[in-house]
Amino acid sequence: MNTETSVNPIYSELSQDTPDLPTLAERCKLLAEILLDCNSLPQTQPVARCFAAYLDILQAELEKSMADFRVVEISDEQEQPEPRGWFLEDTETQCNYCRALNHVLLISHFDRDMLPHLTGLLHDMTHMMADGLVASSHQPTVTVIHC
Repeated sequence: MNTETSVNPIYSELSQDTPDLPTLAERCKLLAEILLDCNSLPQTQPVARCFAAYLDILQAELEKSMADFRVVEISDEQEQPEPRGWFLEDTETQCNYCRALNHVLLISHFDRDMLPHLTGLLHDMTHMMADGLVASSHQPTVTVIHC
């Protein structure tokens, strides 16, 4: 598998326009899938560089989207939002964890036996983040921030 060739079209998309959040999320999922197929550091690094570019733009777009949130006060009698089941509750945190793990793949020299575990963890975290973004883009949302 030539990873340089497989990620070039994806990488070039970023030079044209900034995709919307759901599209960025789907591209991150695709790159996580490609990383799963990498068997060595030379295969991993080009994909990880492309993934880093997408995650950086995703983080910037998430920060921009935070401007749309309003702080409202609710009373204790009102129904509280349900907590999520995973320990990474918000998309921004999930994105930062994905960025950190991808950075490890990009710069670290690790035992080859660890590569499938690292890429698997990145894959699972990326899919959780992306699925949440895609699902939330299809639903009208009311965001409540507790103060």
